[in-house]
Amino acid sequence: MTERVLNILKKHGKNISCIFTGKLIETLSEDQINKILNQVKEIGSIRKSVAIFDHQLKPAEYGILIKLGISPIIVPSDEDIHIALEGMDAVFTQQIDVLCLGIVDEVLLPLIASARESTEILLITTSKDAIQNCLIYADYLLSIEDFQDWMIFR
Repeated sequence: MTERVLNILKKHGKNISCIFTGKLIETLSEDQINKILNQVKEIGSIRKSVAIFDHQLKPAEYGILIKLGISPIIVPSDEDIHIALEGMDAVFTQQIDVLCLGIVDEVLLPLIASARESTEILLITTSKDAIQNCLIYADYLLSIEDFQDWMIFR
């Protein structure tokens, strides 16, 4: 019986919570976001996926995010603080195995370092150079610059 339960757990993979900065999402096309999410799903199942913006979205942009399973959250200011709060909430109350952060700079380094004590970290970024100091905390890394064959420049 115990072996059967362990096999079921292995098939389900890891529980993942994804948090994206609005700055990263705005640089990507719908196809690119979809490919990123498919890469993340290879690690485990996405339990929660949010993108935090510090401005209103156009209805078409909002619709695309909802279609892809990403819940947009609009905050009045301090996007980074809200991302840190979402991240800490995910790590300490949602029983996740992997915290996935879509970031463009090193502003969230304290969150990444703190979360690394409790969970694995998946970083998604436009450039490895932009988050050089965060790389030591990453268990997984997905860099957009590595996918040049499907990059669409806006």
